[in-house]
Amino acid sequence: RQPIVITATSEPSPTAQPTETPVPTETPAANTPEGISRVNIFLVAVGDGSQAGREIGCGDSLVPVEVKIEPTLGVLRAALEELLKLEGESHYGQSGLYNALYLSDLSIRDVAVLDGEAVIRLEGELVFGGECDIPRIEEQLRALALQFQTVDSVRIFVNGERLEDLLDLRG
Repeated sequence: RQPIVITATSEPSPTAQPTETPVPTETPAANTPEGISRVNIFLVAVGDGSQAGREIGCGDSLVPVEVKIEPTLGVLRAALEELLKLEGESHYGQSGLYNALYLSDLSIRDVAVLDGEAVIRLEGELVFGGECDIPRIEEQLRALALQFQTVDSVRIFVNGERLEDLLDLRG
C-alpha cells in the first residue's frame, strides 16, 4: 500500500497575533520562573479499543506522553517541535505507541493563540499511510494544542490549506 502524499503551494498571510501564552493544565511542578519545562505530546495506541486513552477511531486510543523541554513560555510551539522531531520514527521508543506523522516532513511556520483559539500553520509535506492515519494525525495535533488551558479551539493549516481539507479523501 502506497503512502498518500499531500503538498500544496498557496500561502495566505497569517492574521492572528498571539495575545497570551498557553499554560499546561497538569504540570504545576514543572512551572519555573523561566517557563514550563514539561509538556505532553500525543501518540496512538493502535487497535487497543480505548484501553490506554481516549478513543479516536479505527479502534485506536490517543495517549499523552510527557516530555521535557527547555523552560519556555512558548509551550505550544515547544510541544509541536517535540512531536515533529519524531519524523521518521513510526513508534515512540519502546512504548509501542504509534506516531501517525512519522512519514511527514513538516515544520512550524507560525503558532498563535488569540481569544482561546490556537492557529497552527505548518509547512512541508504531509504524508499518511492510509485511512486510519487521518483521525490519528488530526487528533495528535489537536490534543497537543488543547492540553493548554488558554486553548479552547484549534485551527491547523499545512501549506496554507486547512488540515481537515487535506485529510478529506473525498477530494
